[in-house]
Amino acid sequence: MIVTTSLSRRGLARASGGLLLTGILPICDNVSDWGRKLHGRGADRFERAEEFNRGVAAGLYRDPRDLLYQAGIVAQLGIGAYLLELGASDDWCRQRIGQFVDKALAIANQAGLNHLEPGMAELVQLLSPYGQWRGPFATDLPAIEAIDPLRVSAALQDLLATVRCRLDGQRIGARAR
Repeated sequence: MIVTTSLSRRGLARASGGLLLTGILPICDNVSDWGRKLHGRGADRFERAEEFNRGVAAGLYRDPRDLLYQAGIVAQLGIGAYLLELGASDDWCRQRIGQFVDKALAIANQAGLNHLEPGMAELVQLLSPYGQWRGPFATDLPAIEAIDPLRVSAALQDLLATVRCRLDGQRIGARAR
């Protein structure tokens, strides 16, 4: 029996492929991508952000509340990957940021992420805290009928591209020293 605590592609691969036979692969998985993945403290978290983002990009979430909840997860995982790479701990992120994507982005930007895209700045206002979109008090939330899934997806893609660039740059910079 093979046991793994990580359902990331990297974790599944480390489990000698045993779990791969059970069909536990995220949608759009490509085995040939495994060799080009990130390494470091934030790599697994970033990989999970990409996996969650595939569902958003594919338009799987028709209800705006589901879309915003999933978008919050993607953003928080992506930003969290950057913060972990800089040395923050999970506990630190949980205690100081929680589910507030606006706070996470502000902290990451101060720490060098520099993701100042207007689309993301607009989106984080809706996402903070992203857990509200799963709450029982939906009638107390702002009207969200006009959410454009393509704009949400584009904002998340830009964020993840910036984080990936910074994660790659952090490693390159560290090796050069």
